[in-house]
This record gives sequence, C-alpha cells and structure tokens, in this order.
Amino acid sequence: MLIIGHEKIISYFDNVIASHAPAQSYCFVGSDGVGKKTTARYLAAQLLKVSDKQLDTHPDFYYICRQIDEKTEKIKKDISVAQGRQIKEKLGRKSWFGGYQVVIINEAELLNEESGNALLKNLEEAGGQRVFFLLTSDDSELLPTIRSRCQMFYFSAVDARVIEAGLIKLGYAEALAAESAKLSWGRPGRAIALAGNDELRNNFNAEIERWKKIEGAPFYQKIKAVDDLLDDKKDTIRVSEKLNQAIETWIVLWRGRILDTIDEGGESATLAQIAGLIDNFKKAQTLLAQNINPRLIIEQILLKI
Repeated sequence: MLIIGHEKIISYFDNVIASHAPAQSYCFVGSDGVGKKTTARYLAAQLLKVSDKQLDTHPDFYYICRQIDEKTEKIKKDISVAQGRQIKEKLGRKSWFGGYQVVIINEAELLNEESGNALLKNLEEAGGQRVFFLLTSDDSELLPTIRSRCQMFYFSAVDARVIEAGLIKLGYAEALAAESAKLSWGRPGRAIALAGNDELRNNFNAEIERWKKIEGAPFYQKIKAVDDLLDDKKDTIRVSEKLNQAIETWIVLWRGRILDTIDEGGESATLAQIAGLIDNFKKAQTLLAQNINPRLIIEQILLKI
C-alpha cells in the first residue's frame, strides 16, 4: 500500500508497532482525502499482520461508518447506537487469532450521544490488545469524553510535488499526475480520484472557468453563469445535490486561492475577504441541508461577491 506523504506519522507508528506498544485509542484529524483512512488501514494491517487486501475479511478488524437508511435509501446523519453496541458485543469476545483487535471509526464526529456513550464504554473496558482509530475532519466536534481518551494526530496538506511523485509511482502519466496534484489542494486521496476520473477533473476545471465569468461581473451575468446548477425547477432535491457538489468544489478552489495569495505576499484584507467567502459557502451548505430554496441560497452568495 502506497501512502503519499505523512512520513513522520508513519515512522512513529512503525516504531510503536515494532515495540509492541500501541496505545488503546488514536484520533486522526484532517480534511477528507488527506490520508487518514489510508494510514489507519495500513496500521491495522500491520497490527493484524495481513495485507491491505485481506483486511476487510479479517475477523478481528472492524470498520464503522454511517449506514444507509433503509426507508429513505440515503446515508444516515450520524453513527447509530446500534453500531456502537454491536462493536461492544464483538469486542467482548476473544481475538480469533490471539492477537490484536482493531477498530476504525470514520467520521467519528458524527457519533451521537448514545452511540458515543456506547463507544466510551468500549474504550474504558478495552484491554491492551485492542486498538481504536477514530477519524475526523473536526476534532472540536468530538464528544469531550472520547477526545480525552485519544492520542491526537493531525494530518496536514501534502506538498503538491510529493503528491505528483506518488501518482507517478502508482503508474499515472507525468502530465496527468501534475494536473491532478495541482487540483487536489494537498489531499492525496482527492488527487488519486482526480487522476482516475476524467469527469471529475473536467468538472473541477469547469468550475474554475465559471468563477472567471462570475468575478467582477454584474449581477445578471453572475446569475447566468450558475443557470445550469438551477435548471431543474421541479426536482429541488437534485438541484440541491448538484449545488452542494459545486459548492464543495468552490471551497477547494478558494482555499487554493488563499495559499496562492500567501505565497505572493498578498494583503491580509484580501485573505480575510476570501476566508469570509469560504464561510459563506459553508453556511450555504448548512442551509441546503435544511431544505432552503437553492436559488435564494446562491443569490445570497453572489450578492456578497
């Protein structure tokens, strides 16, 4: 398994595993696609002495994430208490092979109070042969009682040159690796997705072109530039989903603009304006989740640009 970046974290855990001295629970913090899950899976495979391909069928490996709601056929908003209790039941049994039991919990900030308390009991009762990896994009959203029991590791953005080299090692052409690394905003997972998906890359580049039309344009032209996001007046759910995906791309684009501004020695006022715009994007995503009219949301964004 190739892990792109995060050499210090990997080196630390390699030493810990070699010394047979892992802690009971770790929390990996970082943006989506930065490498938290890949690293956790690598470490789980090392602890269980199997390859990554064998990990998901290993009886002492457990992966927890949000499940699909059978009624709505959509992903649930949080990790349920039933999942927490299920893990407690499984960990109550002895290891199948007399070694470690490893649990990875993705989006650990989405543990609700009940499921969080169930996990807390697991952490309090777990023995030395059980290791938890909690993955989150925002550790401030974790339940304080859980956070206090974890060793924290923060995954920062990876240098684009490192990502590019990693993609080339994976077999991608140099030009494609360079383009994908540039568009990834320091997230190896996103770079791999971009390199393997022409549509995703094209969509990203299309959003760059959209913002060239929006910036500095009169309001009616700004509205015209986003018409394709609001083209289905009858299916508001589809419009909301499409707009949410576009906003996610906008956040990445403007975060990249912050880095460019810093590299160019830009003024703090410009940085504050960009940060304010990103905050507006995030608020828009919250409003979309609350089923607020997508057109009203996007108009409010454009009025502030």
